[in-house]
Amino acid sequence: MSLREIEYNKVDGFSKLLIDYTKNNGQFSDLITGFASVDNLKKQISHKSKNYDITFREILVKEISSQYNDIDLTELQKSNIKKLAENKTFTITTGHQLNLLTGPIYFIYKIISVINLCEKMQRKYSKFNFVPIFWMASEDHDFEEINNFSFQGSKFKWYSSQTGVVGEFKLDSINDVINEFEKYVSDFPYSNEIIKMLRECYTNSTDLSGATRKLVNTLFSKNGLIIIDANNKNLKSLFSDIIKKEINEKVIFNQSKKSMQRLNELNYNIQANPREINLFYIDDGKREKIVEVKNGFQSSNGLKKWTSQQIIHDIDTSPEKFSPNVLFRPIYQEYILPNICYIGGPAEVAYWLQLKSVFENLNITFPIILNRNSALLLDKRLIDKLNKLDVSIEEILMPEEILKGKLVKKYSKLKLDFTNLKQNLNHQFLELKKIANQTDKSFIGALSAQEKKQINGLEMLEKRLLKSEQKIHQDKINRVLKIRDKIFPGGKPQERISNFSEFYVNEGISMISLIKNNLDPMSHKFSVIEI
Repeated sequence: MSLREIEYNKVDGFSKLLIDYTKNNGQFSDLITGFASVDNLKKQISHKSKNYDITFREILVKEISSQYNDIDLTELQKSNIKKLAENKTFTITTGHQLNLLTGPIYFIYKIISVINLCEKMQRKYSKFNFVPIFWMASEDHDFEEINNFSFQGSKFKWYSSQTGVVGEFKLDSINDVINEFEKYVSDFPYSNEIIKMLRECYTNSTDLSGATRKLVNTLFSKNGLIIIDANNKNLKSLFSDIIKKEINEKVIFNQSKKSMQRLNELNYNIQANPREINLFYIDDGKREKIVEVKNGFQSSNGLKKWTSQQIIHDIDTSPEKFSPNVLFRPIYQEYILPNICYIGGPAEVAYWLQLKSVFENLNITFPIILNRNSALLLDKRLIDKLNKLDVSIEEILMPEEILKGKLVKKYSKLKLDFTNLKQNLNHQFLELKKIANQTDKSFIGALSAQEKKQINGLEMLEKRLLKSEQKIHQDKINRVLKIRDKIFPGGKPQERISNFSEFYVNEGISMISLIKNNLDPMSHKFSVIEI
């Protein structure tokens, strides 16, 4: 059950941009189509309908069906794929890298957010169809980012000497990490179930892309989730004109300046700086940046070179070899899908906000951008310990130093808050300044200096008392901080470190439904769920 929904600004670890964005702050109006609401999503249907090539639908259905050739589909999935051919069908999408065993648990929250929002929209607007999409970032080449997962503080890592597009990595050596993990979890109630799932998905697949599809499908097939691998010649053929435009006009580099300038004016950091050409070239197991040179273009390693005419010819004949980077991928996705909403994490929200002016230049409908659900899964035993220590859930989610200060004051029998004393002192000096104003105004400077000196003295005494009291109650405070370390492993929120298997080994597949039933994609708050 969901214990709490807490404002993001009261939870340690979230950026200022994310906190402001989830409050539907009007300062973002130039950077978005509209904030996520059922009504705005209905408007988005109208926008997308007027600006989407319906001939893409038949190709989508054909390619998605082909990608599911060796997977048994649920009736809901079959229905959803078929519905994509209909003009009244729209998608809600999330995407992610092909992390080993899905990586941090927020991977799961992203997909649940998409499924729940589709269900919400379907209930509200039954004359339309809403299909949840998971877009696999199979073209990514940063293996070190995705080759590991964490379980209760231990890291399990897949070692491979392969290079290039990670979705095409062969799985010959994957058994080593599965065997290691199997020994580690052997005593848990659902250990056999999760190990069986891993073996079926990873050892029975030819590459990482196929294994990830099977694993995500195992977890979410009953919810009708459709998984797309866009590293595909026929899908990229739909997009070839936009690829050429990026090559010839440096669209993202030039057109994102307007949105990025606005973000700078609002004092937000730029999440991803565009390059002049935001494309890679895939060849011979490598994924290399494309750069412009004096006589045309070349791959960053210099092994492939083109004249302007040659690169256009290659885009036409081999579009699958041209791979979008992190800023170009959203444009590819929104161009080929009948999509109305993208759901991403805080970093994704930040870089999508750089792109509206690019979409406008390309005449592609910019989707509603929604931050995914964020959550903490809290074991009942930890909740009981917090209650015994007289610590609320809101307090345990505070930054550590603020929490320590609150605990000292909470556990101390002394009055350690000098706020009233400082206010009284301010009042007394205010009266003295009134007198000085009527007699000798030159005396006001001396009064202000003395006031500051005495306030500083009180603050120093307050800190020393807090430090002394902290020593007295250190054992109790340490017990609280030990719990906090479980909630913030390595100092980061649980959702960014812990793998879903930490909870699956105790709960089984029912954990997916438990989480799903306790998350509202439109809540715009941090959820705490008892599990």
